[in-house]
Amino acid sequence: MNSAPQWLHQYKDVFNALNGIRRGIEKEGIRTAIDGNLSQYPHPQALGAALTHPNITTDFAEAQLELVTPAYADRGQLFDHLSTLHSYVANNLPDSEVMWGASMPPRLPSEEAIAIADYGHSNVGQMKQRYRHGLANRYGKKMQTISGIHYNFSLPETFWQALHQVEKSHQPLSEFISDRYFHMIRNIMRHGWIIGYLFGASPAVDSSYLVGKQHDLDELDFGSATGANHRTYYAPWATSLRLSNLGYSNSEQSKYALNYNNKHDYLSGLYNILAMPSEYYAQFEQSQQVNNNVLQLENELYSSVRPKIVNDELRPLYAMCRYGVEYIELRSLDINPYLPLGLDQTQSYFLDLFLLYCALSPSAALDADEQALIQQRQERVAMQGRKPQLTLPTLQGEQALETLGVDLLAGMEALLSLLEDQQEAAVYAQSIAREKGKLFDASLTPSARVLADMQRDNLSYTDFLLALSQAHARQHQQVSKTTQLYKELTLAAKQSLVLQQEIEANDTISFDDYLQQKTALTHEC
Repeated sequence: MNSAPQWLHQYKDVFNALNGIRRGIEKEGIRTAIDGNLSQYPHPQALGAALTHPNITTDFAEAQLELVTPAYADRGQLFDHLSTLHSYVANNLPDSEVMWGASMPPRLPSEEAIAIADYGHSNVGQMKQRYRHGLANRYGKKMQTISGIHYNFSLPETFWQALHQVEKSHQPLSEFISDRYFHMIRNIMRHGWIIGYLFGASPAVDSSYLVGKQHDLDELDFGSATGANHRTYYAPWATSLRLSNLGYSNSEQSKYALNYNNKHDYLSGLYNILAMPSEYYAQFEQSQQVNNNVLQLENELYSSVRPKIVNDELRPLYAMCRYGVEYIELRSLDINPYLPLGLDQTQSYFLDLFLLYCALSPSAALDADEQALIQQRQERVAMQGRKPQLTLPTLQGEQALETLGVDLLAGMEALLSLLEDQQEAAVYAQSIAREKGKLFDASLTPSARVLADMQRDNLSYTDFLLALSQAHARQHQQVSKTTQLYKELTLAAKQSLVLQQEIEANDTISFDDYLQQKTALTHEC
């Protein structure tokens, strides 16, 4: 990080090729009844069919919405699309429901009462539900109701061509691009603790999430207005329970560290755990999971960042093997409950610069020991990130979180000297300045604000978040319904219902044969 000047000067021409960065956002959120409980109603027909709607679907639970934007080169268009999706949902949910605006869930019923997402009786719909039954058996339904934001990011081919020349690479361009995305991923893993610190917004949770779980959280010293059975628990210095071991994690697959040093080794490791039977998962009925392997499907891989490719014809393993990496998916973003969309454009500027820094700064090979250090860093920041004088484990020993953060942001800031557009550079600089303040004053972090505001208002987690979610819904309902995009969403909802019926009517093979075809592992990459 301090060596930024040594590697920086060579990338001037690369920065001139930056126009065309594409970003997409996926945002999850629980449909919640106005009493603060997870909704027990089916996915509303007014939102279309979750199986076939391109922008409004469900994640794990029937009540867990997922809003998906296309990838945009224009940041304003991206956020307009995300805003319109929220507006459409707010206007088409029943009056008795609201989209939950936080990562940790609202009040949850028993495991048995959490309905898994239903995609109809087509083969593809049944496979999606079978996979989710497997997730429920493996990890429990409550963990799967945790929601987040995925930030999808790709660099334009002009950038890769310029970098290919600067690096004097002899690789074919497609191989070079994949290798450099893995270069980027390794750095995202190394520096990713900063995302949890700056944007983590889940320091507390409703007691219903913790039933049957071992934990050492503290209880807030007041009960919910709706009953003492739904109390609030928190970790005093936590930034993100979602990113902690108490949140979305997988102990079985954590035994098998994947290799992120290049595409071939990554896919080889992924193939192995997709093909590897798990003695532990063998206890579950075959009808309740896709298979009993360590991973049922590629999507089950838990990580803070994933290499991705869009391809409807091949399963992801083989699509990436043949065509390489197209973009990365940053998965470590909590939903900010103070922001109507869960994130804002200033945060997006910061994320772009962070990802660019990870793409261009040196990135040594990553071994299992360093991966273990990375996991320790994430857990420490997730559970104790705001603790004064906190240190983090690094390859050079324990170092102060504040020092590491300042160095990282300085490296990011150095990139701005390469931008020719001074107006754009100023906006990026503003995004860094906002986040730098949180390094020196932890009370500015969203996680600190959540705890302070709950205690100030004497509200439980659920009551506090319900009020924020309802305020956001009212704001979304005021957005114009006459825009072209809003009209397109109305049409897409109707078309998706018809398309699901067509898919169900046109299946020509049995579900067992379909499952065999879709999950076949014929060869390594």
